[in-house]
Amino acid sequence: MMARRDYGGGTVEERASGRWRVTVELRPDPTTGKRRRRRYTVQGSKRDALQALRASLNERDHGGVDPNRTTTAEWLQRWHERRVADQAVSPRVAENYSAILTKRVVPAIGSVRLQDLRTEHILTLKQQLSEDLAPATVKKALGLVKQGLSAAVAAQLLVRNPAMAVPSPSLTTGVRERRALDETEVAQLLDAARSTPYDVPIRFSLATGIRQAELLGATWQAIDLERRRFEIHQTLAQLRGRFTMRPPKTRNSLRTVELSDSTVGLLRRHRSTQLEDRLRLGTIWEDQDLVFPGRVGSPQFRQAFYRGFKEVVEHSEIDAPSTVNWHILRHTAASLWLKAGVDVFTVSRRLGHASASFTMDQYGHLLAGQQQAAAEALDHLLG
Repeated sequence: MMARRDYGGGTVEERASGRWRVTVELRPDPTTGKRRRRRYTVQGSKRDALQALRASLNERDHGGVDPNRTTTAEWLQRWHERRVADQAVSPRVAENYSAILTKRVVPAIGSVRLQDLRTEHILTLKQQLSEDLAPATVKKALGLVKQGLSAAVAAQLLVRNPAMAVPSPSLTTGVRERRALDETEVAQLLDAARSTPYDVPIRFSLATGIRQAELLGATWQAIDLERRRFEIHQTLAQLRGRFTMRPPKTRNSLRTVELSDSTVGLLRRHRSTQLEDRLRLGTIWEDQDLVFPGRVGSPQFRQAFYRGFKEVVEHSEIDAPSTVNWHILRHTAASLWLKAGVDVFTVSRRLGHASASFTMDQYGHLLAGQQQAAAEALDHLLG
């Protein structure tokens, strides 16, 4: 019997003619710190046993990735697919990130061998991205690359992250105030939406300030018409034509939005109409308890829903209709609340923002007139 020999974290030992025991040293148990090993038998020659050992060590150290051959594209795509499988990002975000990697990052640096990747490659990528993309999109793309390469460092495929030395573009230059509809434009939009499937969704969004994914994921079970409350606890996510319900994007997005009498009346009429549709369609109707489903009760495709909304906008009398998207309804709700005197903290809670300071950063320009009111508030006392 041949003696065992160590091969950098593993051993090969001949147990009988043509039978080899391979032992792989694993990382210590994270809880107890005890030594861990993996043992298995290989039949064949010593070369076969050593090849099996090398594969096991590579799997242990690099997740099965060959550090000498893997390209940047192969690693980033593998890393992204693993994050999607682990549900580290929502389906919609995963779809956006996949498009950034495939269309922007891979053509620029994807062919470079991962171990040959240098800071100058990332600088070139940044320059190419900046030629036709907004600074916010460039920042998102670079952030994605930095995360992926940090994972490569953690997997011991890279000694250092070459992207960390590349600064993200500043977003302070040329930042424009958020577009919001004024009261006249709101009236014009509602006139155009009347008698269309978008009438109630638009009115409900303006009344609550909810996101599109929260709107399309809303269920009747989450709406208490008697207590005039809407519990936001899920959003509709869509990836490659498949639908799933997911928690909102942040902890603060889990919230309760109180409803006005007018909004409750709107929902009661909408539910009555929906029940009539269910009776008319019979077994064709797919009951998923959605407040704003498609024509037969199933979830609505985000792109189709948005195209229909844009048609409504185009038929309205709003100036520059191309600048109006669905998210503007959320900004409009916030701006109208603030102009009506609703305090920033309440607006922040209603929108599901991370903090009131974030709300101030987004909409603080709408409160400029309150400075003068504050300056004059104590005049009657101070003479």
